[in-house]
Amino acid sequence: MFIETRSHDPTKRTVTLLYSIIICRSMVFIVPVIVLFFSQRIGLSFQEFLASESIFAATVVAMEVPSGWLADIWQRRRAIVLGGVFAAVGAALFIPAQSFADTIAAQVLMGMGISLFSGADSALLYDALRQHGQEERYRLIEGRRHGFGLYSVAFSSLAGAWLFTIDPVLTVLGMVAAYLATAAFALFLEEPERQRTGPRRRPAVRALIADNRMVIAAITTTMILFASTSVAMWSQQPYYIALGINAEWFGLLGAVGFIVGGLAGQFGHRLDRWLGALPSLVAIWAALVAAFAAAGLWPGYGGVVLLLLGSAAWGAGWPRMQTIINQRVGSARRATVLSIAGAGIRLGFIPLSATIGMLTTSQGIAVAVLGLAGVLFVLGGPALLLLWHEAGGYAVPHAPPRISIPARDG
Repeated sequence: MFIETRSHDPTKRTVTLLYSIIICRSMVFIVPVIVLFFSQRIGLSFQEFLASESIFAATVVAMEVPSGWLADIWQRRRAIVLGGVFAAVGAALFIPAQSFADTIAAQVLMGMGISLFSGADSALLYDALRQHGQEERYRLIEGRRHGFGLYSVAFSSLAGAWLFTIDPVLTVLGMVAAYLATAAFALFLEEPERQRTGPRRRPAVRALIADNRMVIAAITTTMILFASTSVAMWSQQPYYIALGINAEWFGLLGAVGFIVGGLAGQFGHRLDRWLGALPSLVAIWAALVAAFAAAGLWPGYGGVVLLLLGSAAWGAGWPRMQTIINQRVGSARRATVLSIAGAGIRLGFIPLSATIGMLTTSQGIAVAVLGLAGVLFVLGGPALLLLWHEAGGYAVPHAPPRISIPARDG
């Protein structure tokens, strides 16, 4: 069998383009000042802001399976191109927005764009590696790609906070340019070979996961763990405001958190070798519960540092979940199931963000963060036990053979 050398690696071009794509689509310049942007420029409260993010999340949930199916039967690079265009148009609509109703159209279009990204790039990467017998590189490359994305968020956080002081609109224009660059890079991707089995009609979600309890457990854990980290990241800004931290520091604080998350994503595979993936996930969950509880009970500058652990948990944990799913799902349905996992995060975000928003309005951000710790403890523990039962403590990287999900209609 012919062994490819590093200097003639046939996947190098695809991997480089996918690095470029995640760097561009992660340049969300508005993130470190988004609460200020929505309040000062559009006039929304923090609860209304979270409600608009729930609309975004609901759009992604509604579109995840159709968009993943589209990527599976069409071309994944085309799905990424279309996602970049939709996200760019949606971001641009924030500029003329003047009310909560105005933000809905923007959030819906951005949600459609993000759903087209979700799963397509990771599935394309796995299939490109698999085509050349290099599946074992996926965890390393995907973790590095995830890290690069968080580094990009860190850079755009610094730049976005600075641009906001000049003109808030510049943060949005930067996002529009980044999403269009994402679409441009995707045009140069080549589709890897993959098996297409079964009918090409839109599959039912139940048919995709019914015979794979391991995937169900992974998606459930993903929903609880990463919806909580997402809400924690959005809660950072009102926490800073409550402490009287000036807005010019928001970008730096956000950048520190995302850099930590990037490092966790890039080098997290080493922790797998020492502990195994599931013990690592349990450690991440326990650290988050303790950090959020401490930040809520003793609000202060120490709590600022503890809340930044949410980014680290996202960086370290999500590639592990993607690896678990990729190893148990066949090529023909990989993007769809990864999209379902992404939808689970947004689905969990909707009620959780509404709860935290109401707690913030009525009781203050410290109580809301404490409540977040309680939710993560009560729901996350049983979910991890279920995942442990189905996979075993050291299931990844020494996982059983991949189980292809039959293409059925339901």
